[in-house]
Amino acid sequence: MGKPDSIIWFDRLFLGTLVLGTLNFIFGWNDVSAKVAASPEFAAVGFGTGFIVAMFAVGMAINLVVWYFTSVRASNVAKWILTVFFAIGLFSIVGNLNNPLGPQGLQLGITFITAIMQGAAIYMLFRPDSAAWFSRKPPVDPDTFR
Repeated sequence: MGKPDSIIWFDRLFLGTLVLGTLNFIFGWNDVSAKVAASPEFAAVGFGTGFIVAMFAVGMAINLVVWYFTSVRASNVAKWILTVFFAIGLFSIVGNLNNPLGPQGLQLGITFITAIMQGAAIYMLFRPDSAAWFSRKPPVDPDTFR
């Protein structure tokens, strides 16, 4: 059984958000490292820019693993994990709006764009053609009844 259109769109949207998020991280690196260097809280606990890079890499790896199990292995559990991660991410975005260490300006705009794209990707996981994909039941061919 080939991937349904909704899962193909999920792939495009979700992987697009990962690419956009990586570009946002790379282009905003100078701003992030300056904020970390100027923050006494990070210095007090010993967190530096290496910690930020490691957390980004771990987050990216988790996203790719969950994407793999959702898109390639058609795992319902992975679909729901991804949905919960998305909801947590929305609360995180709202919580970081007043955080001086959070994204600002163009970075914040790109964060909103990626959130919208992720929302559309999650929506694709709950469309009717996706239900058959996750239940591993092939759709009925309409020509069967002719």
